[in-house]
Amino acid sequence: MDFEFRDTPKLAKFRKEVRAWLDLHIPMDFEISDNPHDVLPGSIKYEFIRAARRKLGAKGWLAPTWSKEYGGGGLSEGEAWVIGEELAQRPWSRFGTGDFFRNNILTFAPQLYTLGTEEQKKRFLPPILKGEVIAWEGSSEPDGGSDLAAAKTTAIRDGDDYVVNGSKLWLGSQFDNADYIRLVAVTDPKGGRHRNIGLFLVPIDLPGISKVRVPMMRNCHTGGWQIFFENVRVPVEYLIGGHENATNAWRAISGTTRVRQISVLYMESTLRDRNQEFVLDYCKKTKHNGQSLSRDPDVREALVEVEIQLEIQRLFGLRQNWMTMTGKRLVGYEGSQTALQGKVTATKQADAYADILGPAVLMKNPEWALFEGNIEYQHFVPVAHASAGITQEVNKALMARWVCRAGD
Repeated sequence: MDFEFRDTPKLAKFRKEVRAWLDLHIPMDFEISDNPHDVLPGSIKYEFIRAARRKLGAKGWLAPTWSKEYGGGGLSEGEAWVIGEELAQRPWSRFGTGDFFRNNILTFAPQLYTLGTEEQKKRFLPPILKGEVIAWEGSSEPDGGSDLAAAKTTAIRDGDDYVVNGSKLWLGSQFDNADYIRLVAVTDPKGGRHRNIGLFLVPIDLPGISKVRVPMMRNCHTGGWQIFFENVRVPVEYLIGGHENATNAWRAISGTTRVRQISVLYMESTLRDRNQEFVLDYCKKTKHNGQSLSRDPDVREALVEVEIQLEIQRLFGLRQNWMTMTGKRLVGYEGSQTALQGKVTATKQADAYADILGPAVLMKNPEWALFEGNIEYQHFVPVAHASAGITQEVNKALMARWVCRAGD
């Protein structure tokens, strides 16, 4: 089946408009590598990206299919695809929206829309969808991550406040730029599993909140901070859904987990992998024992295997978008399948590049680094992503459950 997206005459015209706007505001020749360590707070690159994100948000292009009432673009899914595809080809795309920021739109915004009061939607959704604020995801804890129902952080009601105690791990990025923490906490310690959890949007500057940097091999995107809550008083206005939904957050969380997994690879997954393109070109031009690396049968086999895995990953991403745009019914396993393939592919890709390129994959020194350090960065991605979001084992379990349900 053909999942490729093709422009209609109307979309082709819209694509020209999008490309012209991006060329004016976010030029292709803006120099930035894929390595997040190159983008430091306060730097010209960081400030440029932050400004560009807000320009996109002002046009409604960060959340193109969302209603204009809530800060979106009010556009069709086809138009959203065009915007996403054009953005994904920009050198800065990973940071223009940012993994930590995109989770605000892909994960928290749907939860807020599902569970929140109308007052909360009108107050919080526009700044989130316009890229004006950032909410770090406070789900994982020192003793658990994928199983949110095992959370130990508590939020106990005291009048019109909730007193929060506990700790959350792997929040944010290398940036210290959060406005809020999207907090999952137990509001009824005696309540039944899945019926005792509340969802909060906690201002990060409330008294009693502290944070420490967590050293990591790859200290960016998927982690960076541990947050501690010590008798933090959170007003009910920040409890999504208010008092009556203090224990109903599981409905919103589980309802949008599939949305997150379906979108986990984002638009970049439907395009050619830039690192693979670089390595292919490098192997053609680099000689060893008098012939190019690409002529070595072991190198060729490794590159072909990576190419196959990347193409499978790309097709999964295209299928997800195709099913969404055509209104096809999702069985339920598709999102976990796409996420799992991404994790597996990243590991195989890193291993293959290490075999082909040798110690150069570990180099950050400009004299030895390959592809502006992106190969070194990509080499550590699988380590961080293996368990980020949802582990491979949990993805497999979710796939099995959905397949079994589909057979009922």
